[in-house]
Amino acid sequence: MRTRTAKPLSELLAQVIKSMGIEGPFARGHIIATWENITSPQMKQHIERCWVKGNRLYVRVDSSSWRHELQLQREEWKARLNKELGSDLIREIIFR
Repeated sequence: MRTRTAKPLSELLAQVIKSMGIEGPFARGHIIATWENITSPQMKQHIERCWVKGNRLYVRVDSSSWRHELQLQREEWKARLNKELGSDLIREIIFR
């Protein structure tokens, strides 16, 4: 007689994502969504685009003054993002 135990939904989703071979795109989307959740509404107005390549998050902003300000705070932003992600997925944030 077989018994089944309930599995958490997160575990089931991880299995489905892995079986479909979309871990990379899913992880990148999760990182970008988390980044968007931790940024302020004012900051969002100045972000033109963001993308993940490897373990780097690239953020394009609309002005050099914003880029400079964010560049000075990049380690704090990286720590905050990785904390929200629950893992050190991002090693560097590059503001352009």
